[in-house]
Amino acid sequence: MRKQWLILALIVAAGFFGASPPGDAGAAGKPDTLNVVVIGDFSGPYAPVVGPTRPGAEDAWQYINSKMGGVHGVKVTPVIRDMGGKIDVGQSMYNEAITIKPKPLFVDVYISPLSASLRQRYVEDDIVGFHAGAPENFYPAGNSYGFYALYPELTAVGLKWIKDNWKEKRNPRIGIITWDTAYGKAILNDPFYEQLKKIGIDLVGTELFGTREVDLTAQLLRLKSKNPDFLVSSTAASGPMAIKKGCREMGWKVPLVNGPGEDWGTIRLAPELFEGDIIALPTKSFDETDDPAIKTIMGFFNANKRTTNDKSIFYMIAWQVALTEHRIMNQVVDKHGWDGLTTKNIMAALDGLKGLDLLDGLSKISYTKDRRTPTQARVYKVSKGKLLPVTPFLEVPDLKPKK
Repeated sequence: MRKQWLILALIVAAGFFGASPPGDAGAAGKPDTLNVVVIGDFSGPYAPVVGPTRPGAEDAWQYINSKMGGVHGVKVTPVIRDMGGKIDVGQSMYNEAITIKPKPLFVDVYISPLSASLRQRYVEDDIVGFHAGAPENFYPAGNSYGFYALYPELTAVGLKWIKDNWKEKRNPRIGIITWDTAYGKAILNDPFYEQLKKIGIDLVGTELFGTREVDLTAQLLRLKSKNPDFLVSSTAASGPMAIKKGCREMGWKVPLVNGPGEDWGTIRLAPELFEGDIIALPTKSFDETDDPAIKTIMGFFNANKRTTNDKSIFYMIAWQVALTEHRIMNQVVDKHGWDGLTTKNIMAALDGLKGLDLLDGLSKISYTKDRRTPTQARVYKVSKGKLLPVTPFLEVPDLKPKK
């Protein structure tokens, strides 16, 4: 009898000590660390805007690990790679990164051509990708999700604000001048053209130029002859710089409507050139210095001795993406345990994300199975080198491809 009681006691003890302790969600399969891959152009042509992704990701995950306890006590390591604007280099970095142990749960890619080239790979490699807003990065839908709304959607929300504040009886006229790349031509599609007609914007001409072109005299002269009230672009850093410098040289004062590519990193190149431009962004502004979200971010920015050159939209977006991934990983572990932290469950959680209010309203994030990019943005106007909001967060139109 004593022997039977001893065996029973050992079984009970084994069950007790093998159980997950209170508050330790899904302890079975709990890893020592989690990895997230960040690949971007931090030294090439996109660097003035995209370069601050690196310190942004470092600071955001430091905040998450130190102030939010990581993911149920597990720290997250950002594995950061600089592809220097070279797509083949970025592809090699991706191939190397997905072999890291434990296998990364997310790959964040901060350059559209590389994102487009990897879209199908994420499905094959069973991993989730986060990307910028060119439609071909997401559709047909695979495992990819957006940092922000599609580029045509961001442009359209800026143009809608212009139309709503237009004082003349005729429609506003726009001329498009944009890069001859996936990013630049992301706004050249039927859903965008249909949206222009819907809101009452007249498109008078379209011009393309290369990422290394600096003399846009011919393109600008052709557009100027059609008398647009605004120019529209999907370019970053050197792109808006070439456009506005060319306009100044021909004595043409015309505002530019752009998206995240014309941010603090671009404006710092020559603040006087960009005065009055209209920009749509997915986050709050560095220039809202009293905002609680900006105060939190700037606390880490200053503590880690970041510089003025680190102030760009992609520093902000790195925080936004890290906070989204953190929320989703916690949610999946809460529901499925550590062994359930799979791509399938992560995507199910993302597809049901609605109105996520990040860090005191830094960004507002929603995704669905059919719409893989966030649906809200704010409109800003450039004033004395600052990006000042002219709207609250607004719903952008749904301009995803029809097929």
